[in-house]
Amino acid sequence: MKLPSFRLPSSALPAAVLAGVLMTGTAVATAVPAHASTTNTAYAAAGISSQYHLYDDGVDRSKAVGVVFYFDGDGQYYAQRPTASMLKTMAARAAAKNMILVVPVAPADRSWTANSEVVGDWFRALAAKIVAEQRIDTTRIHLAGYSGGAEFISTEVLSDRAGWIRGGGATIIGGGGVYYGGLETAPDAVLRATDPTWYVGSQDSYGATQPANWSALEAAGKGAAAYQKAGFAKANRVVLPGLHHTNYNLPGLVGDDVDRLYPTTGTTVSPAAGASELNGFELKGAIGSRWKALGGSSWATPVSAEHASGYGSVYQRFVGTDGREKAVYWSRATGTRVVDYGGAIGRKFEAAGYATGYGPPSSDEARTADGGAYQMFDAAGKRTKLMWSSATGAWAVKEYGAIGKRWAALGHERGLGYPTSDEYSTPGGMAQKFTGGRIEWTAATGAVRVLKS
Repeated sequence: MKLPSFRLPSSALPAAVLAGVLMTGTAVATAVPAHASTTNTAYAAAGISSQYHLYDDGVDRSKAVGVVFYFDGDGQYYAQRPTASMLKTMAARAAAKNMILVVPVAPADRSWTANSEVVGDWFRALAAKIVAEQRIDTTRIHLAGYSGGAEFISTEVLSDRAGWIRGGGATIIGGGGVYYGGLETAPDAVLRATDPTWYVGSQDSYGATQPANWSALEAAGKGAAAYQKAGFAKANRVVLPGLHHTNYNLPGLVGDDVDRLYPTTGTTVSPAAGASELNGFELKGAIGSRWKALGGSSWATPVSAEHASGYGSVYQRFVGTDGREKAVYWSRATGTRVVDYGGAIGRKFEAAGYATGYGPPSSDEARTADGGAYQMFDAAGKRTKLMWSSATGAWAVKEYGAIGKRWAALGHERGLGYPTSDEYSTPGGMAQKFTGGRIEWTAATGAVRVLKS
């Protein structure tokens, strides 16, 4: 991953090319294109030349056809291997929604972020060609990119002269920052209604890739925030627990978004009719049963498939009718529980690395007698209680440790009060602060001392 370079002056695209790409709906062509899967097709525009791969196996040309443009990361590992199973899997997921997959190859030193403005002109010309020749429905345009490709989407493709996109969304993985104060070209209302989502691992921060002073986690946050500020109401950053820069399921993330955003027949499956999926996401097993018990779509709408997480758990993300993001977790040890990411306890759980940190939830969030709240988490028998009150905020008590055991023995929050810090190191051991005092643990002797305020 390289930091974005300063932009060079833009080359003007030919008027005929722009006219073709800015059409609304399906581009006009003289005949339905024949089977067109091809690799390493050369294309020159804007003074530069590169290649692209196109996959359309399984696409029904008698129906409206969409397109997924996938921008690979710096080094172009998959873009240089057009027969790789990763790209074939992504193409199959796209074809299931009657969309072709197009993989442009970065023309400048195998990096999208070198001279990105000129490279952007090359891509816009290529997109115009693809839209016209393949008769693409421009309400079904999906952008997907990883690392440097994610940066190219956020800083160039979706940021500058993107009015040719009349509907769809973007899957922006492992990056996707905005570094120049905002979008280059003011987006119109149709473009603002599209659905870009930034996916980034909780461990994909400084040092996870090159250069070491670049953080995909931070870039994704800045990118999503910039697009939200520009009026993209559906722009969202999703932090994936336990993932770093090299273990993303690229076809899975792209495929899940394609399933969610592009119905095959133009209809939405209704759970009220007894179906087991909604918006392209399957609702099954213990998580699906819990979702139904909570009220189904009147409680929340799924925005992801099920994914594995820490300590043998599985989770699925939802957006509630209250507008807050939630997740339903399941593990054999803890059962099926809900985490509200929109609340202080959920944000504390997220900041610790989700289930890879405290373990999956072993209870739902519950209220205390004096108006606070708590939720239990279990990491293979190590129980942590996240406590919150309006006066103290959310903090973790490790009930499996000496300090947490003493706090519990004193009566939990009814004894020494709510925590006002997590455990922290001292010269001789560990300590934790509470509203009613402090508990200290000495490493050399194992002694625990309570200092009441």
